[in-house]
Amino acid sequence: MNYYLKYQIQYSNIFDVLNRLHKKKINFFIDLQNIARGLYNKDVIFMEINRYAVENKISNIFIDELKQFLNNLYSRFKQYDPFFILSFDDGKCEQNTAIQSYYKNGRNNNNIIVEDQEIEIFKKIKSYYFNEINKQFNKKDLSKVYYLKEYESDFIPYYCITENIFDAKENDILNVILSVDKDLLQCCKFNNTIQCATTFHGSQKGKKQIHFGIYDNINAIKYIYSNFKRGILSAEYIPLILSITGDKADGVIGIPGIGPARACKIIENERLPSKLNKKDLLSYPKVIQNNFEKIQSNYQIISFEEQIKRIPKHKIK
Repeated sequence: MNYYLKYQIQYSNIFDVLNRLHKKKINFFIDLQNIARGLYNKDVIFMEINRYAVENKISNIFIDELKQFLNNLYSRFKQYDPFFILSFDDGKCEQNTAIQSYYKNGRNNNNIIVEDQEIEIFKKIKSYYFNEINKQFNKKDLSKVYYLKEYESDFIPYYCITENIFDAKENDILNVILSVDKDLLQCCKFNNTIQCATTFHGSQKGKKQIHFGIYDNINAIKYIYSNFKRGILSAEYIPLILSITGDKADGVIGIPGIGPARACKIIENERLPSKLNKKDLLSYPKVIQNNFEKIQSNYQIISFEEQIKRIPKHKIK
């Protein structure tokens, strides 16, 4: 039984992509805080706190699960010389809170833990895990850890691909992003990049069914709009769509009454560019004109291309 990492992968689907695209190597970009749901699970949090209170030491459960998770991936994809890039952060998100102070406001464990002493204990446990992962999983030929203290780490796959770190831009590489975060879909605009997302859906019998989806440049929008039909819109439009609709998970407020379906329809019907420009404001539909400043503010914090401009390169290491 896993406490932290319950993220399930359908390996055969990834093999299908490798074979179809004739890739020789694979990079796994692992959005660790996103797939390690135990970090936000009440039972896991209190299990760790109680164990620490009794034994006065941290369990190492998360470390052990992560080792097993990576070992399984390595053994499955050994013939493709897999390399693992793990990214996580301390939740300060300075590149975005400087623009919108309420960005990810309240997205921590304080709504689960209310006692100050328990909050401090779990902070200590989480800090221990992050520091240990940073120490143990930085292996030159196998894995790299990006542990950011001041900035949110979601942009790491996009950054590595654009900078060709780990040969991530090369044609014989398949970049596989493991995350259920909608923001990372924008990375799928690179033709050698896919995102794998495990989601849960209710069935007619009331049970949750696991769905494993693979998203690329062509079908990325389907993850946020299930009735999406392939057309002129691609992963390049993800930042604009989310800037219009907002993103509740990150506390990003969109235009009231506009969801993904209407946003896509507006963009397609009006032939809007993937990045809006103020000089063309009068050519945009009224709903865009009237909400232009909000959309632009949202775009600044959702677009990884814009985020990277605000982060000193020496801070990404």
